[in-house]
Amino acid sequence: MNYFMFNRLNNLLYGFWGILIFVSCNEKKVEDGQLLRAEALMASSPDSSYRILRSVSSETLSKSEQMHYGLLLAEATDKKYLSLLPCDSLLNEAIRYYNGGLKRAKALMYKGRLQSRMNMHKEAMENYFAALKELGETDKEELRIKGMIYEDLGNLYSDQVLTAKSTEMFQKAEDCFARCAYKAGLASVANDAGWNYLLQGNAPLAREHMKKGLEFALEQNDSAIIATIYHNLSCSYEDMDSILFYGKQSLAFSKSLASKSAIMIGYAYLNQEHPDSAEYYFRQALRDTLIETRALALYGLKDVMDMEGELRQALEYLEDYSVAMDSIYFHKQSSETERKIYEHEAEMKLYKDKVEMERRHLFLIIFCLLVIVFAVWYVQRVRRRKKILQLEYERDVASLKADIAGLQYYIASLRMKQEQDKAKISEKEREIRKLADEKAELCNMIFKKTPIYRKVEQLSRQEKTKKKQDLRILLEDEQRQLRLTIMDIYKDYIAYLRETYPKYTENDYIFLCLSLCGWDDFTIAFCFGNVNKQIVAQRRHRIKQKSEAQ
Repeated sequence: MNYFMFNRLNNLLYGFWGILIFVSCNEKKVEDGQLLRAEALMASSPDSSYRILRSVSSETLSKSEQMHYGLLLAEATDKKYLSLLPCDSLLNEAIRYYNGGLKRAKALMYKGRLQSRMNMHKEAMENYFAALKELGETDKEELRIKGMIYEDLGNLYSDQVLTAKSTEMFQKAEDCFARCAYKAGLASVANDAGWNYLLQGNAPLAREHMKKGLEFALEQNDSAIIATIYHNLSCSYEDMDSILFYGKQSLAFSKSLASKSAIMIGYAYLNQEHPDSAEYYFRQALRDTLIETRALALYGLKDVMDMEGELRQALEYLEDYSVAMDSIYFHKQSSETERKIYEHEAEMKLYKDKVEMERRHLFLIIFCLLVIVFAVWYVQRVRRRKKILQLEYERDVASLKADIAGLQYYIASLRMKQEQDKAKISEKEREIRKLADEKAELCNMIFKKTPIYRKVEQLSRQEKTKKKQDLRILLEDEQRQLRLTIMDIYKDYIAYLRETYPKYTENDYIFLCLSLCGWDDFTIAFCFGNVNKQIVAQRRHRIKQKSEAQ
């Protein structure tokens, strides 16, 4: 009984865990039209996708759609080179919501990018490697995300001057992008690998990778990555002509994303003692939104003024440069404070999650205990019910045995009576068959005295080996006479057949009556106006089928 209780308890617990897993893994399909449209535009037009997502109210979405919305917003924000900090809470929810697979990997990747930009390198790497565990080796989208994660890890290692590790990560990223034919990724990772080689002092290899990435970028017509690669190429050369060429190419594709190239061009012209051209490009860089770029532009303008002997203006630009550097310092201090606040909030969030997890564990333990108590009570109840049913069963068995004994005696008496009745029925059937045979013999005797019988008798004496065209058969008048004679003499037998076998035809009745005379198949065929005994065999077969069907 203890083994029985243990099995029942195990079954209940397995069923409970199965329900929990099913509920947790059940993700509803996204049906919101705006989300689907934003997702469709993500690759071709991230700006439009971002505007659509910013117009969506997440409160009207279902839980699964809210999680999907958070991933799409993080992706669009990242593609627009904006801070992912506003998406932090959405990413945390998505990481908790998705138990595994591609969507969880995406959430972990964007969380890692946010932490990497907040200089939380350890936490970022943990999320990157956790995301890699969720991805396979065959699906194209999973390979694309895996390549992006390896590229991020390569940049992270490169920032920490771990050149060997960064090179390994860039190679893995390139392999993933190549397997899924993601050319934009191939362009980006080739540029990153080239910059990594440039930091190692290997300019020729750096330029080789950057130009390889440029081919993919030009094929995709991605102005942002094209401008970036051209800028990096200008940084890889020492001769002024190459710096000017690639810097101008960078500006030609994107003035807003390549202001640093204007700084490079400005100093190239300054080194060639063309202060007017240098000033033009420094002023172009001064329009950049990044304060770091503006600070470099101000310092370049100060150098231009020094070359032209405009010391007062040079001093003004130097003061402006100092103000910009102070702003950068305070901005870094603010960013550091913001990072500390973020770390503190992350720690608090982790602590709250830990407390919540412990609370859930406690709830689960209490629930399991209640399930166990209920299971024990249920088993005891089943056990008592089983005892009652066993007693009732034993009582019913005893009653049934008595009834069976009485029924067996009654059945034996019925069988004895049945045997007696069978004997009487057999005797009656023998008498009926004897009368039928006598009546058939009488009918046959009457039929043999008819002229048509003698005609058939003559036909039966023909040689069956003669040619068929030489054999004689009953003519139509003779066949009609034969039918009338048989229908009159054998009318009682035909009436019996018609009542017993209603599907028989008149020809079937005639055939059966002729069969009583003992003629062979050839003779019976002559009676039907045919010289082929095969029709007799066919009719006999059809009569047999009709008999079995009834």
